[in-house]
Amino acid sequence: MSAMPTHSHPKGEQTRRRILDATLQVIADAGVRAVTHRSVARQAAAAPGLITYYFSSTDALIAGALADVATQEAAAFARLRAQVEETGDDPAALVELFVAEVMSRAGERKVTTTATLALTLELAGQHFDRSAFEAWEASGFALCDATVRALGGEPDPDLTQFLSSTLDGLFLSAVISPNAHYLESATRAGLTHLFDGLRMRPSDRRPAGS
Repeated sequence: MSAMPTHSHPKGEQTRRRILDATLQVIADAGVRAVTHRSVARQAAAAPGLITYYFSSTDALIAGALADVATQEAAAFARLRAQVEETGDDPAALVELFVAEVMSRAGERKVTTTATLALTLELAGQHFDRSAFEAWEASGFALCDATVRALGGEPDPDLTQFLSSTLDGLFLSAVISPNAHYLESATRAGLTHLFDGLRMRPSDRRPAGS
């Protein structure tokens, strides 16, 4: 079952946002299977009936949370892609962009990132609407392609998938690492070596049409 239609009234939007934030917190704290109308109501300090009004079933609540994080992730990747394209051929600056992204996920965005990882792992085999996944995935792949181009190369599917998987691993580290300083230094060192290896120097680049 899908979530109820979004309410256009600002108060309705605020309530829906509050419910989704509470759902993500429940998932981050206890996993997807801990999501119920009652657990979300406790987290949101609301009556269970209010949760049911906006999301008629647990599946609708989880699907709503999944669509929400997919939208957030797609937007985050699009913002990072724009920064990558603005930075251009400066590997050190590119590294710092991604380090800042990882550290943001280890800090103020930890709950959302943890819930996102839990949702993707738990629901990989479930029959939820994949359109949200497709936009999210496309945005992530576009970010990876932009990074390769910024380093002077030409994207290819294998490299794009590799970089996407690397980002997934870094985001996982962001939520499980007990040491923020180590996470930052390790991310910076690893990406510096990776981007240096991927970087195409002017002398290495093929002339157009060759």
